[in-house]
Amino acid sequence: MKLIRLEFIRFLIAGGLNTGLTLLLFVGLQRLIPYLAAYTIAYAAGIGIAYVLNAVFVFRQPKSMRSAALFPLVYVAQYLLGMLLMWLLVERAGFGPTVAAIAVVVVSVPVTFVLSRIVLTLSRN
Repeated sequence: MKLIRLEFIRFLIAGGLNTGLTLLLFVGLQRLIPYLAAYTIAYAAGIGIAYVLNAVFVFRQPKSMRSAALFPLVYVAQYLLGMLLMWLLVERAGFGPTVAAIAVVVVSVPVTFVLSRIVLTLSRN
């Protein structure tokens, strides 16, 4: 249990670092290219950064072609979960979008942690 707690703390640190790096990349890119293209590139880069940080720093697993190929699926799952929760909370439960977004983050961070852990620890070559 102590290992998982330490991994989760490292996961939060890595997520904060990744968010900062991708935001800086987005800000820099939008000076050169349209904002939607900048967002797309920064988002894709963020998945790559998350993969490296999670493999090396958070879960301390060797990088592999298999885990690198599977890792983006974590973010597909996170996105779909977020969309479902947003819809349920706003349309069915009557929450405002801002409150719903906060709830989505609270729910999706632990889910993303678990999915990342599964992909990186079980998909070793």
